[in-house]
Amino acid sequence: MSTESASKPARAAGAPKKRGKAKYIVLLALVFAVVLAQQTGLLGFGLAHLRAATFPKDESLLEYVHGSAPGVVIVDPHQLDLKALGAEGGAVRQHIERTRDDIKKATGIDLGFDVDKLVLSPSLVVARGRFDERKLAARLAEHSYVQAEYKGVKYLLRAGEDAIAVRDGSILLYGAEPDLRASIDAEEADASLASRDEVTSRLAHIGWDRPLLGVALLAESKPSLRAILTGATGPRAVTVGVSTKGGLSATVAIDAASAEAAEELRKLLEEKRANVDALTALVGPEPGAALAEVAKRATFAVDPAAARLTVQVDVRPEELDRLAKAGQAAAGSLGEMYKNVRLLQLLAPGP
Repeated sequence: MSTESASKPARAAGAPKKRGKAKYIVLLALVFAVVLAQQTGLLGFGLAHLRAATFPKDESLLEYVHGSAPGVVIVDPHQLDLKALGAEGGAVRQHIERTRDDIKKATGIDLGFDVDKLVLSPSLVVARGRFDERKLAARLAEHSYVQAEYKGVKYLLRAGEDAIAVRDGSILLYGAEPDLRASIDAEEADASLASRDEVTSRLAHIGWDRPLLGVALLAESKPSLRAILTGATGPRAVTVGVSTKGGLSATVAIDAASAEAAEELRKLLEEKRANVDALTALVGPEPGAALAEVAKRATFAVDPAAARLTVQVDVRPEELDRLAKAGQAAAGSLGEMYKNVRLLQLLAPGP
């Protein structure tokens, strides 16, 4: 037998060992990548991004908001397309980046990476994400925050100003100390917004698959005897959902006291959008003209069975940027503009 023939079995026997060694190297590299991703937060971010795309609904965050809250706004950064908010360097994008940078400098928390979902109520902010309690405490110690505790929940407090708590590394609560304690009480007593069907059902109607979702309760779902006798026709609630896929698109659902009231509100809004002078008087000449263009494309639909008026509004990125810039230019008159925004307040039933 030749030397060449004898070496073939040896090479054949060595080949599986090399392939086996290569598999171990690939496996070790994969494990290292997973560990690195976990340590840097990339793994949690990736899983959260996938969850936002497949299962965006997260009512459990409402369990931290006291049931007496008149409404909430829910923000999902994973579903937000910044291109729909205008050009890079535009007024809206600059404001978002500035806010993100300010919070990161003070707390080390990156709103675009560490936060998966935000719930904003008038008195409390609730966030789901990845938070390091020790690092947060070290940073805020420089700003005179001290450790405090309530019912076994530890939090950081700056007396007379605000408080912040991290729970299980995944939930962050921020607000005044009494409001943070009320949140702990509400969760313990099952007295949160999550237990109010008039909130959860309205959010579900618009849909959680949006980067911005909000509901405002303007009146009790069941009118009082006085409201019935006086014929109060104001809205009961307003629910808003904003999408940024292919531009900014907002769906506004206004629940009225009756189908007739919803139809009257539709007629009123139709009249208002046709009156360019009224829009100009409301927000000023330049933003008024931009707002008139947006109002022309708005659609109105009444669902008599639900006594609900649905308004669909689409805003192009360049229009949003124009409105934002005009708003900045007219910053001195924002207080007066706010006073003029009375439409829903005038329609709402009295106490």
